Amino acid sequence: MKRALLIGLLLFGMSAQANPGNENVLELKKKAAYYEIKAKLEAGEITVKKAQRLWKKQITKIRKEEGI
Repeated sequence: MKRALLIGLLLFGMSAQANPGNENVLELKKKAAYYEIKAKLEAGEITVKKAQRLWKKQITKIRKEEGI
């Protein structure tokens, strides 16, 4: 779990450094949420149904923040 979370954070950080513009902020937030949920799922902390609910909730939250 720690390894997957670390990889997710590293990918998110590298993407943020490579493209500091605002056009991909939404995509980066989605990726960060995805990797966080994926790490919890792989660690067995949550079920697939719970992961799906968390994903929908995170996407809704991200879209509201971006004003979409």
